[in-house]
Amino acid sequence: MAQGRPYQAYQNTQVRTSNQKQLVVMLFDGMDRFMSRGEKAIRDDEFEIAHVNLQKTGKILLELLSTLREDSGGEIASNLKKIYTYCYEQVVVANLKKDQAKVQEVRKILNNLREGWHSISKTENSLENNPQTPKNIRITG
Repeated sequence: MAQGRPYQAYQNTQVRTSNQKQLVVMLFDGMDRFMSRGEKAIRDDEFEIAHVNLQKTGKILLELLSTLREDSGGEIASNLKKIYTYCYEQVVVANLKKDQAKVQEVRKILNNLREGWHSISKTENSLENNPQTPKNIRITG
């Protein structure tokens, strides 16, 4: 399987061994990569390439939207839904109009969110790896 594709094998292992927050950061990294390619393609008048990459960005946003749990996520989930929906709509418009400025706007918003998810992920990992953090607390009497 990995014989001719070591990078793909590495990526598959990375996905399988990551927690949920790390996976979300990876999705944001993917969206940034696709939007960067889309932006460049718009500049270069390569509209099919722009279309494909902006569609990939939209699909990731739809996936993020579908995994939100507003019933248990409260105000944060509700706000994320609004942001993801706005970004999705702007990506669709940017794709239709081949509007580089809209892509840049969405990239800025999503990169800010990515930094937040990255910080949460790092904090969570440092707490899990800290030997002084209690893992299991038993109360006996």
